[in-house]
Amino acid sequence: MKKTKKLVAFIISSMIVLSFVGCSRTVTGNEDTDNALNAFNEIVKTYSENKGFHSALQHWGFKLPGGEKFEWSKDMSANKADFAMVMLADPLIEAGLDVNKLDPNEWLYKPAEKEDGQDLPNRLIRPYNVSDKKETSKGSEDSMRRLLKVDPSIIKYHEDQQHYRLTLGEDNEVQWTENLDLNDEDMIFVLKAEPLVQAGLDVSKLEGSGWIFREASKDNMGMGENPDQIVKIYDINK
Repeated sequence: MKKTKKLVAFIISSMIVLSFVGCSRTVTGNEDTDNALNAFNEIVKTYSENKGFHSALQHWGFKLPGGEKFEWSKDMSANKADFAMVMLADPLIEAGLDVNKLDPNEWLYKPAEKEDGQDLPNRLIRPYNVSDKKETSKGSEDSMRRLLKVDPSIIKYHEDQQHYRLTLGEDNEVQWTENLDLNDEDMIFVLKAEPLVQAGLDVSKLEGSGWIFREASKDNMGMGENPDQIVKIYDINK
């Protein structure tokens, strides 16, 4: 009888331990990345009218003030743009950028066109490929989760700024706030300035474009060294 009681107690104890282990399991493989996913999903839910889906590209998109977008793929095998920063090209062209001088393996220029009844402006796109693995995702949140799970290391958290940083290749970033009530820096696009400057961009002519120039420093908001960059801050509720 005592042995039976001990066996039952052991089984119950094991179930409790396994239950706690299950509760602590991350959905992306990293706690910070899980938190970044939750914060991003909250932004998209709060401004759900800004979310859309591009069936030809198999992309989810979130529209930012001014008409720019951040996109993420439903299926990583669909194309090489699992993430994409879609920016208005004209402000950068007016500051000297020659889009024909950009590396076509790193940048995509899309001239103005009409698509699904909408007039689209000239766009400069910075794509980033995470994987070519075939995925079957269910909705925008699951799509983002699957992308981040492939490589959780592309997410970093800045405790002082309370921002998450998604690194898209060398020194290009999309950042978003941990909490929409913190300040007016809900999302941020960060681009490495060097390839743009080599293609003619004059950073002294960015005034009025929405972009600001940030000089190289040894401390990128506590995240290590950063090169010269141009930065655009979005207050989504503006």
